[in-house]
Amino acid sequence: MLASSMGIMYIFHVVTTNPAGESQNDSPKVGIEKQPRREVKQPQYLDKPRRKSKEEEVPKSNVILESDRKIKLDEKRKQLLRVKPIEQLQQMMQQQQHEPSKNNVAIADTNNANNNDSHKDLKNLSIVLPCGFEHEYFYPTIQSIYETTPSHVLHEIVVVDDASDPPLQPIFEEKPHKYKDLVDKVKFVRLDSAVGLIGAKHAGAEASSGDILVFFDCHVKPAENYWAPYLDLISENYRRVIVPTITALNTDTWTEFNRPAPGTAGLSKCYLTFDGEFKWTTDSTDHVPIMSGGLLIMSRQWFFEVGGYDTAMMGWGGENLDQSLRIWRCGGEIVSASESYVAHMWRDNKHPAKYKLAAGSSQRNRARAMKIHTGSWFEKTLTFPQFQYFNDKSVHGQMLDVSSVQQELEGLNCKSFEWYLDRFSYIYRDGGVIPHEVFQLEAILGLASSNSPLCLTLSRHHQWNNAGEPNDDLQLSTCNEETSGPTVRNGSGWWHVSNRKDDGKCCSTFRVWNTDQCLGSGLKSFVCTLDQGQRAGLTKEGQLRVDNRCITIKSESTLELELTDDCSGATKWKKRGVFEPIEFNLLGEDTKRRWKDEQFEAELVS
Repeated sequence: MLASSMGIMYIFHVVTTNPAGESQNDSPKVGIEKQPRREVKQPQYLDKPRRKSKEEEVPKSNVILESDRKIKLDEKRKQLLRVKPIEQLQQMMQQQQHEPSKNNVAIADTNNANNNDSHKDLKNLSIVLPCGFEHEYFYPTIQSIYETTPSHVLHEIVVVDDASDPPLQPIFEEKPHKYKDLVDKVKFVRLDSAVGLIGAKHAGAEASSGDILVFFDCHVKPAENYWAPYLDLISENYRRVIVPTITALNTDTWTEFNRPAPGTAGLSKCYLTFDGEFKWTTDSTDHVPIMSGGLLIMSRQWFFEVGGYDTAMMGWGGENLDQSLRIWRCGGEIVSASESYVAHMWRDNKHPAKYKLAAGSSQRNRARAMKIHTGSWFEKTLTFPQFQYFNDKSVHGQMLDVSSVQQELEGLNCKSFEWYLDRFSYIYRDGGVIPHEVFQLEAILGLASSNSPLCLTLSRHHQWNNAGEPNDDLQLSTCNEETSGPTVRNGSGWWHVSNRKDDGKCCSTFRVWNTDQCLGSGLKSFVCTLDQGQRAGLTKEGQLRVDNRCITIKSESTLELELTDDCSGATKWKKRGVFEPIEFNLLGEDTKRRWKDEQFEAELVS
């Protein structure tokens, strides 16, 4: 089978497993017949009996004897789907550029995100697992999904083997399956050459046939009833995308841990920063501005209407930004399902990824996503050090040609990026992510001989980024020259108001511009969470207060900082080099006026 999207082609083989020994290319029928209830002993974690629905009862014969299993698997031989000659495929792709795609149907009313016409029949799931060298985890993931998903809901599990060596399917066939219909439910898609997470997901979507696509990583364990919100929420609105609550998975015992309190969002929502990063956040809404990317659920129809994945992206990274912005801008919505828990294995030194990414692919992917969606704000992205490589026009044109994607989105009547920013004004305005002014905090010293003004900076964040050290130390450094332009000001000496106050309005503390660092307790910074942290700001008298104490210079000879309870005698500070940053300047006049009025409230603390 050939899958193509926006200039990229890749060939893959689709093979489904079934005890009759035939390839299954047709969609399985939905629903099952009622059968006698089986009795199963309580086994170890990989053999725990699956959850049974009211509509489903499984016969004792569903337990496969080793002798029967070997005979039936020996009978199965897969037939590869015929691949058309490359010349013919290229001709087909050229024709598709001039004809409407059946998978990209224009939406009549993108202003109505609650379009629910004739979508009440969305009742089954195709679960897509992109598996690159996941030999240790793919089978327990498959079995966990099978055990927690009723058969009438589980349409199929599509395992996309991203050129794993050795291949995953033979390993699956040799497993002593406890349940006969587990074999029936699994479809393998083998990619002959590794394409990475993004391409593997898109290939899995192409090979699927269920109503709703569930994209999971190949190392997860869903909890009981994880699937229930998906059917209800997406049947109400087929353009609604769901993010489950992501918890942690102990791969040694295959058990969940770190589940949040009931009714809380947990790890489910992120927000976008202009360097193409996404930061975890929480708020009182169910809406998710940016998905983390690995775990998401959406109707198959909406996936293809909105264009799927940008398969010009390589490996992984940035696809979550692209897809999140497509969904919101083009008439959909993303919500968190706080009662759907999926335990996930987080990558660390014990669980490293076993596939390799091409050098620079993540930055390129993120740059593509930002260029596709942010319009004039892409100029802001190019000011970050990690993206200055793309300022070269020859590099920019070659690697960041997104014209075909943008043309495809034009047919969906997508809204502007400014609309998106204003839609999430409680993040970008009230959370202070887009400030109306940026400034240095200069210490007012009594040193008559000092010719170099000193400003408050961080000690380790020497370049802009939103994925640096989790915290930093405050220090005094020579202030930056005011003559440098706002797009080239660098370093950690530029501040602005940030984080929502208890009433939800801006702002409760100071944030270092173009980083994720906020003024915190003690003489340290911390990662901004937008709605938590210390209350900090300048008093009317000019002291820099953090909670009930003030930052002062202990000795002008050593310039050592300390916190004091006696704010009346503390060092005074003033704003220096105030300017309007480009990200605020690009907003429309009406938006700027509204936002500025809200942010002015935060500048002084009592």
